[in-house]
Amino acid sequence: MERSNIAKWLFLGLAIILFIQFGKPLLFGESAEQFQPLDVNDSTAPAERTPAEACVIDGDRFKAELSTRGASVRHLWMTDPKYTTGNGERRPMDLVTTSLESRMPLRTDLRLPGGNTQQVPFDDLDWKLSAQDGKSCTFTYTDDTTKLTKVVAASGRPYELSLQVTVENVGQEPRKHRFAVEQTSWRTQKETEGHLGLLSEWITETVAATDQTTERQLPDAFEPKDFEDKEFTAERWRRTPGNARFAAVASSYFSKIAIPLEGPGQPVAETQIEEIWDTSKFQQKGNDPTFGHVYRARLAYPEHELAPGGAVTYKVLSFTGPKERDLLAAVDHGASEVINLGWFSPIAKLLVSYLYVLYGAVGSWGWAIVLLTITVRLLLFPLSIQQIKSAAAMRKLKPEMDEINARYKDDATQRGLAMQELWRKNKVANPVIGCFPMLLQMPVWFALYTALQTAVELYHTPFGPVIPDLSAPGKYFIIPIVLGASSFIQQKLMPPQGDPAQQKMMLYLMPGIFTAMMLFLPAGLGVYMLTNTWLGIGQQLLVERYLKARDERAAGIEVREIASAEPQSATKKTPGDDKSAPALGKGKARVRG
Repeated sequence: MERSNIAKWLFLGLAIILFIQFGKPLLFGESAEQFQPLDVNDSTAPAERTPAEACVIDGDRFKAELSTRGASVRHLWMTDPKYTTGNGERRPMDLVTTSLESRMPLRTDLRLPGGNTQQVPFDDLDWKLSAQDGKSCTFTYTDDTTKLTKVVAASGRPYELSLQVTVENVGQEPRKHRFAVEQTSWRTQKETEGHLGLLSEWITETVAATDQTTERQLPDAFEPKDFEDKEFTAERWRRTPGNARFAAVASSYFSKIAIPLEGPGQPVAETQIEEIWDTSKFQQKGNDPTFGHVYRARLAYPEHELAPGGAVTYKVLSFTGPKERDLLAAVDHGASEVINLGWFSPIAKLLVSYLYVLYGAVGSWGWAIVLLTITVRLLLFPLSIQQIKSAAAMRKLKPEMDEINARYKDDATQRGLAMQELWRKNKVANPVIGCFPMLLQMPVWFALYTALQTAVELYHTPFGPVIPDLSAPGKYFIIPIVLGASSFIQQKLMPPQGDPAQQKMMLYLMPGIFTAMMLFLPAGLGVYMLTNTWLGIGQQLLVERYLKARDERAAGIEVREIASAEPQSATKKTPGDDKSAPALGKGKARVRG
């Protein structure tokens, strides 16, 4: 396509984008914002509240604070030194981000969606702190018809809390309840936005895992019109088919998981993501700088009726902490599925498992990434060698290709045909075909990229003096600069393609893109990309040196004609000649090394 045509299409595309962005609202006005059919103030509570009391649990690698308001978690601090926050003084990171009582983690709900025989009168209850010992908190609630006991305790394993709720009917008539427990998180839109390929560490999703499937949802699955879909219940929760294995909210590195252990019937896994913004000040949610979402995932058991004097107990396991592979494997119940490895998860899981093996051998996540990249590059070398051979052959043809480019600089069609004929005569594969081995490698590269992007093991982990954190960009832009220079060298080694203008663009554009990307990407990915680039350069130089030496050996073979002074008849075989000695006629050549 000629450059004039390219400019024309670019101008047309830009005009369309500007019209959609600015012209359409001016002509038709801004469309009215649609609202979700949800009410963040949908819970009930006593008119007069008793003062809140706090209970603290010191667990393995965490500290939790619970409140008698709802007997739910108000704070959960990770006590590992690497999981800290703050620009100046570092402090333990708190994974509880919600503040509304009805949206707190491990809040338990016992009320049915409707009916007159409710076991409890309110959604948000004032509990009594009956006992605490630093490792567990026991909350009780009592009225004329109900006695509730809720025990939250450290399980003894990292970041785990066990939850046990006993419901007793002390009234004179049957009562019904529906037990539900949820995990929640609040994030603003700005917190979850990435920059130039860098995923935000706080991008969050809901995860509902059942015995049939695992569903992950982002806010775009809860647009106002989506609530009309069949997956949504009358309570506006999105229900995943099957019996629940767990329900969770998860960011890139951390997760809150609720796992059912015991209770009457099989619970379902449900999710909901609420849009929150100040509608009194902003007509459009995008205009509110504090616009964000409340991510909710819950286990909901079937409704249960208790006869007078009857009782039932529910048990749930909670994990609130980093998505470290070994920790999630210890939790079991499929909890490792909260790690989202994308389309190529089987390959990514294999790569991560091998990364753990390498880390165990060298004791450094940075060097483990280097060794992993070397291993992958060597395994894929059979696919790469054909591309390198093609590059070497193309380099030999550079003078002829330059001549064709000059001769047909104004005729792209004829230039392409001439190039095809040149490649055919010299038995050189079309560059498009030469890219096929690279395409076969793409799933591995994408899987490795995703694995490193979601590896909490790299979080706040240093590697050398210029990389204080493998999960964040390095210091002084050293990695982007070195990667850009390395990419420039690699482009210089690549065979020339296209006209000189295109060659020049690729020579400078690709290194520029890599440099710009690495300004924002995690340094762990930079280590991988830098190692991979250097290995690519090394492989290409070695293969081209081998091919050159092979060609020189082939050129050194001497081919000459043996002149014979004897008459032609003397060289012919006769019946009496030795049949084992082949005859060479006039003009035949003997090849000698």
